[in-house]
Amino acid sequence: MKIKKMLENKKYVFSSISLAIIIFFVYAYIQILGILENFFFWLNVTSPLYLVSLILFSILFGLTISFQVYVKQNKICSIKEEAKGASTTGLGSIGFIFVSSCPACATLGLIFIPVSFVGVITQYSWLINLVSISLLLFTLNYLGAFKK
Repeated sequence: MKIKKMLENKKYVFSSISLAIIIFFVYAYIQILGILENFFFWLNVTSPLYLVSLILFSILFGLTISFQVYVKQNKICSIKEEAKGASTTGLGSIGFIFVSSCPACATLGLIFIPVSFVGVITQYSWLINLVSISLLLFTLNYLGAFKK
């Protein structure tokens, strides 16, 4: 698998881990509204399902961005496929960062969506997380990460 080949290079492993940690703490920072003392309180009151999905999203986000860079730097696919893959990565990785999938993120979401829709999004945040994770997996598959 190409993703396994990528992970043999320490540079890409470091970038994947760094991006995963950064996106996790960006979400956490938004959730605690910038009050760093509330981080451990937030970890205690957050549902395990949401925490697991956030960790999985963070890991896949790091892998996806690092794999996109790996594909581009190593010229693994043709330019035509690379252009299609780049747009898919943008949709799966960056597009759903701005979707308000948690109650604390609703204030951020108000910038982009109507107020009446925030409650619906908050209620179905688990589904939005599932869609986000699915899009990241689709992006990795589309880029050829799971091909030999």
